[in-house]
Amino acid sequence: MKRKSTNKSKIYKAVVGMVVFLLLAWVAFWIFGNDSEPLLSGDQAELAVLSEYAGKVDSLKLQAGAYIAVLQTEQGRYELKLDGVTGEILSIVLLKRTDEPAVRPTSAATPVPSGGTATTPSPAPTPASQSVVSEAEAVRLALLEVPGELDDVDTGIDAAGAFYLVEIHTSDGREAVVQVNAISGHIMSVTWEEPDGEDS
Repeated sequence: MKRKSTNKSKIYKAVVGMVVFLLLAWVAFWIFGNDSEPLLSGDQAELAVLSEYAGKVDSLKLQAGAYIAVLQTEQGRYELKLDGVTGEILSIVLLKRTDEPAVRPTSAATPVPSGGTATTPSPAPTPASQSVVSEAEAVRLALLEVPGELDDVDTGIDAAGAFYLVEIHTSDGREAVVQVNAISGHIMSVTWEEPDGEDS
């Protein structure tokens, strides 16, 4: 009789142990296995691009948890990399600038000046091929405008074209954001940010 109760006790302990183990495994999975956020759908990623930049998304693909989008704008063709969960634009690269219309000389006859000698028309100016300003060059130009220490560089695009936003900490504790045109290298603007309020 004593032997049967010992076997029942062992079986009862084994069942309780198994239930506790399964319960703990389920709780661990719920806490640690459920922390990854769902990825955006392709439509949501496309909306994230178009909410930032005007244009048309030609292609969109998911690659290692990030979306790679090719965007056609009036200024050119760009490749953007987006965070697959938040839709935040991580980088933007100019693939091809939109060609400017070539200026062609007219075939109209040139009037002969009163001196009697005909002049040949000067050749029409051809648009110089413009290269994109590198990030390092944009930083150099920004630091010439606002001396200080580089903090961060971001890229962007708007109706005027692509640009860099270069954040600089100055020696007097202020922070400036210098907007550099990514094609010409011209300084588009300098914005001074308010320093963090510190109680003295």
